[in-house]
Formats: sequence, structure tokens, C-alpha cells
Amino acid sequence: MRWLILILVFFLVAPVAVCGEEAEEAVEIEEVVVTATRVPTLEEEVGSSMTVITEEEIKAKGYTTVYEVLKGELGIDVVSTGGPGAQTSVFLRGMESYHTLVMIDGLRVGDPSLMQRQFNFANLTVDDIERIEIVRGPQSVLYGADAIGGVIHIITKRGRGKPSFYAGLEGGSYHTFRQFAGGSGEVKDMSFSLALSHIKTDGFSAADEDLPGNKEDDGWENTTFSCRLDFDIAPWITAGTSLRFQRGDTELDSGGGPYCDVEDYHVEHDQFFARPYVETALFEGKWRQKVAFGVGSHKRHYEDAPWGDSSYEGKSYQFLWQHDIKVHRTNELVLGLEYQQEEMESSSPMEESAWTLSLFAEDKIALWDLSYTTMGVRWDRHKEFGDHTTFRLTQAFLIRKTGTKLRGSVGTGFRAPSLYELYGPPFWFWGWWPVGNPELDPEESIGWDVGVEQEVFGGLLKAGVTYFENEVEDLIDYVSGKGYVNIEEAESWGIEAFLEVGPWRGLSGRITYTYTDTEDDQGRRLLRRPLNKVGASLSYRFLEERGRVGVHLLWVDEREDLDWSVWPARRVELDDYTRVDLSASLKVHRNLEVFARVENLLDEDYEEAYGYGTPGFSAYGGVKVVF
Repeated sequence: MRWLILILVFFLVAPVAVCGEEAEEAVEIEEVVVTATRVPTLEEEVGSSMTVITEEEIKAKGYTTVYEVLKGELGIDVVSTGGPGAQTSVFLRGMESYHTLVMIDGLRVGDPSLMQRQFNFANLTVDDIERIEIVRGPQSVLYGADAIGGVIHIITKRGRGKPSFYAGLEGGSYHTFRQFAGGSGEVKDMSFSLALSHIKTDGFSAADEDLPGNKEDDGWENTTFSCRLDFDIAPWITAGTSLRFQRGDTELDSGGGPYCDVEDYHVEHDQFFARPYVETALFEGKWRQKVAFGVGSHKRHYEDAPWGDSSYEGKSYQFLWQHDIKVHRTNELVLGLEYQQEEMESSSPMEESAWTLSLFAEDKIALWDLSYTTMGVRWDRHKEFGDHTTFRLTQAFLIRKTGTKLRGSVGTGFRAPSLYELYGPPFWFWGWWPVGNPELDPEESIGWDVGVEQEVFGGLLKAGVTYFENEVEDLIDYVSGKGYVNIEEAESWGIEAFLEVGPWRGLSGRITYTYTDTEDDQGRRLLRRPLNKVGASLSYRFLEERGRVGVHLLWVDEREDLDWSVWPARRVELDDYTRVDLSASLKVHRNLEVFARVENLLDEDYEEAYGYGTPGFSAYGGVKVVF
């Protein structure tokens, strides 16, 4: 906790120091976001609770995977069941991991072959990412199923300026070695951005090595290729595509707990995403149309498992036709049609598919440079459960003279049953046990939040606090002898607060606090979600911003989990933990940069999930050449 005390002292002292001296004049950059409204909107005008993680912030942390970047963000809990490349889930505002919709450049990337169609963050690296937009609260009006807790949208880079290229190497603990290369820029009417990386590590035991029998290292190998192309065909028409391919090979153990080491057990995971689009702007930009088609492919093959080999394949096809119409200078209307089809097959055997047709409408209203409102409604028709309607309302008030923003939102959400929940085949265990249930209803939710943000000292200091509540009904769960049925309810409520300082003389910092209380239909806390969580980052730029050092802290409160080494599984309590990471980089030449980071500086012994391993003290360093 001493690191937390130092950081709190800094945040209390820095504003006082600034008041006593003439502060550097901050350069105000108006951040434009797209996820909260589906159209470019100034972040200050958004009524939803959201966070934007910029490319600069991603670089400052120095991590290679997206899930490491997300740790410490408001309302987010990240859990990995094992070492690098193992199944990694993200919980948003206390909801289940499959209640968060994950997108890359507008394309849904959840895996239809997983039991709840969630997205596994294990192989998602930071290559070619421009920013990550996180919108909290139900977002089903704009994005349909799976957006009960919110949306995490990864947006890749669009090439700008003169073409440039880079290449680099990195190595470190656990015999880790990474190579990466890429480039971006503009050539006449085309812009491009591409990246290629390969990482291999021996890792550590996926099963907690502190428990008896778990000593074997479980490695990970990942190859990622990302590419984005955009073409300005005419002043009124643009087109382009984004592509991403990820291949991971992860060594696994048979689960958490003692004596779970299994030699040679591993999973090969291939993911491919593509989303071409065409966009037109007519009548001086007052009517914009966008047509986009997306395809996602997930392949998993488990080899040398104690129970035998198995394979799974999930595919999704998505179509979007969106209209953005400037009805008046105060009103912008967003209308859209979406179609999605998902398919899965496995060695179970199982081969199934389902489709969803959707229509949505949203009205953005801006009045007197003070009030910003959105009102939206959506209709979905699913192959099995039929029709479903959702709504959402957001409001933001800007009091510019005092630097105050008041905002709030309320909306409904839903999650369509996954293919496995609908059609999963029965299994044999001294008799046939049912799994899938085509009669399932969708999970439904309602959520609301209200918050305030305040800037002082010309924006040098910014603070905010939000209160939220979510309630989910008809949760889908597996019941022995019945298969998947609608039985459970769950609630979450809590507080999200942040404090930002800087940039001031090269120094900037941010501290976040999340309080999340959760409860299932039996009055128990939901698993793996802490009551309290604190994240903090301090960054200092020096040598005319050629050098940068940073410290990143994460404190996670006690959580409950299940111990599956006994039957029936029993609830256990995981200890709280503090993790401190350091990062640094230096441009020793305009074409050469060296960088390093230290993870788990205090060598904290902790668990994110019961019985699974986590990294100890580790260090990494590398070099990057730009030409």
C-alpha cells in the first residue's frame, strides 16, 4: 500500500504547487469518439459514461496485449486462467464477461463456438491500435445482443502523412522474445497502416505452482498481422477495409488446483477478421451512408488433453447499412439496418447456425451549446426467440464557465442465447444428460447511471464520479438434468471515480477507483469481481519529450471464486493484491528508440482465478528503429 500512499500524496500536492506558480498553458485537443453514438461526436458532448485509451497511453504502459492495458480502467476487471495465452475474460460493471460486446473497427469479434459467445482476449495484441473506446452501461440500442454491460471497441490506425516504417526486437523474462515491424502513411488518395509481430515465451505454470505438483512451464506463441486500407475515391465517396489475423499456440494444464500439470496439452487458436466498407457524403455532407460487410472466423484445436483431442470452429457474417442525416443544425438522425449470422461446428459433433435481423434509430439533439441528448430505439428479430425491442436515453449538460459536465443515461439491453446454449448436444455420464434448449428466452437488462465531471485550473486538474445500477433477468444457466434454462437474476451497483492531473512540466497522472457490489438471486456476490479496485498511473516526459518513464499500480480487493478440486465445488476467498509495473523509453536518435518495462516490481504472489498461475517479478527490454 506504500505505493498507493505516494501516488495519493502526489495528486494532493501537485494542484497546490501549480496554484503557487504559473502553470504551463495546456493545449486543448477536442477528442472525437464514435462508439457512444455510432457517428463522430465530441467526447464532451457524450452523455454515456466512457473512457478513451489513446495510442500514446498504450505506448506509455509498454504492454504487448490489450488485456494488460485494460487492467486498472474504470469499471473493468480482467481475469486470466493461467499464463500468457490462456483464456482471458473482461468483466464490465460487475456483469458477466459475455455481457460485454467487443468490436474491432466496428466488427463484432465474439466467438460463436464458445459456450456464451464471448471474446477471448488472450491473443489480442496492441499492434496497429490507434485507440480503445470503452462505453459503460447497456448499449443494445446501437449494437444489439451482448452489450448488456457495455462495449469495448478497438479502433486500428488510419495512415497519415508521409509513409514511414519501423522494426524492432524485445526480450526478457521467461525466455520471452518478440519481433515486430510495420508502417503507415498516405500515397496519393490511399492511406495504409499495417503491422506484423511474433512473440514466443516459455511462460510459467498455468496451474498455480505454489500448489503441489504444478512445476511445468506452459509457454505461448503468437503471430499477429493487422492491416487497414482507406481510399478517397472521390470528394463524396470513400472506401476501405481492415484485416486482422491472429494465431496463438498455448500450452495448458487441466485446470486450477493441485496436481494439474499436464505435459503436451495445448490449444491452437486461429482468428481472422475482415470488414470492407463504402461511405458516401451527399448534399454537402448532410446525408451520409455507410455500407459495411464483416466476417469473423475462430478455430480452436485442443491436442493431448487428458480427455482426448477436440476442435471447434465459429464463424460470423455481418452486414450494416447506416444513414446519418443532418435534419437541422440541432438534430442529427442515425438510422440503420443490420443482419448477422453466426455458425459453429465441433467434433462433439455439432453443426448449427442462427441469424438476427435488426433496425435501429437514434436522434442526437444539441441545444444552445449547453444540452446534448440522444434518444434511441432498436428492434431485433432472432431466428429462435423472435422479436425484441430495446431503448436508450442519454443526457449531458455542459456548464462551460465553470468547467462542469453533468450527465446521465438509462437503457435496456439483451443477450441472445448462444448456439451452444440453444443446440448443445446431450452428453453421456451414466445416462444421457441434456444441454441445449431451443426454447430459451433472451437475457434482459435495465441499467442507468448519473455522473458529474469537473475541470479546474484551466483543465490541468479533472475529476469525475459516477453512480450506476444494472439489473439482469432471465439469466441463462446450466442445471443438471435440465440443460440450459432461464432461472437466475443478478444485480450490480457501484461508484466509479477518477482524478487526472496534467500534463504539467512533463508530468501527468491518473488515479481511478471502482466500487462494485454484485448479488445473484441467492444473495451471494458474483464470482471473481472485487468490491473495491484502484488503478493509478504516473508518467514523466523529459529531454524535450524524447524520454519517458512511468509507474503503474493496480490494487484489487478480495474476491470469491470456486475450488473445483473438490466435488461439489466450494466457494473460496482470494486475497487482495497490489501489482506495481514500471515502464521507460528513450529516443537516442530520431530513428532509434530503446524501451524497457518491469512487471510485478514487488514480486507479489497473487491469483486472478483460484488455482491458476500469475507472473512474478519480470523484466523486458528492446529496441525500435524507424525509417
